[in-house]
Amino acid sequence: MTLELHQLIIHELEKEPDSGEARLFLTDAAVPASERAEQLVEKLNHTFVQKEEVLSGYLSPPEDALFPGYFQHLLDDRISPEAFLAFSRETMNALQLALQGVVGAKGGYLVYADYSEFDQRMLGIFLVRDTEGVVFRKNEADGVFELNTITYLNTDKLAMACRIRIGRYDGGQGRCVELIKHAKSQKEISEYFIHWIGLDRPESSREMTATFLQMASELPLPAEAETGRPMEESRFREKVLQFAMNSPQKTIHVGHFEKEFYGEAKPVQQYLEDNGLALDEEFRFDRKALREFYNYKVSSEKIYLYFNRGHLKSGLIVVDGDSVTIHSPDLAEQIMDIIGDNNRV
Repeated sequence: MTLELHQLIIHELEKEPDSGEARLFLTDAAVPASERAEQLVEKLNHTFVQKEEVLSGYLSPPEDALFPGYFQHLLDDRISPEAFLAFSRETMNALQLALQGVVGAKGGYLVYADYSEFDQRMLGIFLVRDTEGVVFRKNEADGVFELNTITYLNTDKLAMACRIRIGRYDGGQGRCVELIKHAKSQKEISEYFIHWIGLDRPESSREMTATFLQMASELPLPAEAETGRPMEESRFREKVLQFAMNSPQKTIHVGHFEKEFYGEAKPVQQYLEDNGLALDEEFRFDRKALREFYNYKVSSEKIYLYFNRGHLKSGLIVVDGDSVTIHSPDLAEQIMDIIGDNNRV
């Protein structure tokens, strides 16, 4: 298990979507340490990590929002059990205040978790809701199974969640807050959570991935280890894709990328400075954007074509005016087989 749980506190926010009134049930003590508590946090953290749409940003200055101020007090008190409980209760009161009169927002259980993952101290806040399911109950007397309903926590579908990397916050090492970015249909409902946390200068994982890929496209091609000659562009793109997909926790470390492809040379920071771009040393990447960097998809008149730059550079696919020619004996054979089968029908 890569996660170590330090403290866990759960509060409840009672609110119906069609009501502007928000009520709280605040616990008076932390959840006792147990294997079950650790499994819950590991499940919530894993669900968060699997999300594609994530906003990354900074915390607003403590004087600009309530949550960052309470968070700073928590750190000043070295995240003691007393400070952690006080922090969770004070921020819940701030959330209740922010939600009064907001129609559309729905309540749930706020899980506050102080934990470490890969030796990085984290503060996680997860909004989890109940859901109903069906279970089988054995009725041995009648020799049948009965269907019963059960209410349980839907940990697979987080309503909202954020993680704060405490070490990165303390060290001023770039964006320290990660927050689930919901679909446009939920944007208005989700905005209160962003304002409550005090997320400053947010940027989506897709936007940061786009900046990284723009940089990768314009950097000098790295040298092949065997020959010392510049790598083929299509091969470089494929290796960039492999590097990202193999990165743990869906996080690209820019320094590791630079070391992997350029050794002791430092073209990345120079490129970012020359082009006025900002990119954190570590950031969550967007898998769809990465795949689009290497693979292309076009369609017209119900004809779909998937290809990459290597197909274009090798002459496998040739565009001449409004004509597209694909040089592939295997594809030609498959199409001829289809034509032959249709002629025999």
